[in-house]
Amino acid sequence: MTDLAELTEFAIDIADEAGEITLKYFGTEIEVESKSDQSPVTIADRESEKYLRGEIEKRFPDDGILGEEFGEKKGTTGRRWILDPIDGTKSFIRGVPLYGTMVAVEIDGRPVVGVICFAPIGDTIAAFEGGGCRVNGEPCAVSETTEIASALALTTDFGDFRTYLGQAALMNYVGSTGLQRTWGDCYGYLMLATGRADVMVDPIMNYWDVAALIPIVTEAGGRITDIAGSDSPQMKTCVATNGALHEAVLKLVSI
Repeated sequence: MTDLAELTEFAIDIADEAGEITLKYFGTEIEVESKSDQSPVTIADRESEKYLRGEIEKRFPDDGILGEEFGEKKGTTGRRWILDPIDGTKSFIRGVPLYGTMVAVEIDGRPVVGVICFAPIGDTIAAFEGGGCRVNGEPCAVSETTEIASALALTTDFGDFRTYLGQAALMNYVGSTGLQRTWGDCYGYLMLATGRADVMVDPIMNYWDVAALIPIVTEAGGRITDIAGSDSPQMKTCVATNGALHEAVLKLVSI
């Protein structure tokens, strides 16, 4: 049985290579298509996911795979790889470097390994259950902020925040925290896990968006749940904090 540290190293290697594939297209004029949910997709998303799937199938042919672009391949081992080749495609399309390639490993339904490669900025964050969280090999941890009024609070899109959580929740979030920014998508969770931000809220999530975040946030010392406070991996909303601020943030956004 491959241990979690070895799985993490493999995940780092393939995420970094997939990130390099995205850089071939980053900052260029490429065709953008709309999927059935109206979210954008490009050749970079598809090519990088094909690479990830191919490498996993060569190394672990009996494992399951779930990817944003090419769906699910069933496995027989109780282990499944969760892939988001470009989290932040809208940023990618506009030449904004705050996107990442996400790889997670789930065992018996629980994400136990999480890796995100931020190819344009040269950072890779990785964690496995019981092994801590590291950026480029160096340990990282969430902040020690304890006052919500001092918190740097992030979200991906204030428009989505208003649409899915409501105007009152948005005004609570903005009005009660110290500083607000939209350093969003998976980049916001890098900021959280390294202590540079204190809170990250996303009002709508898919499993491939959140699977890698669960070990990353928790191993960095933080807490991650949905807006109702459930830590189910299948969360459709996401509240991630340094832990100390979690209950206060849930009260702000759960009205």
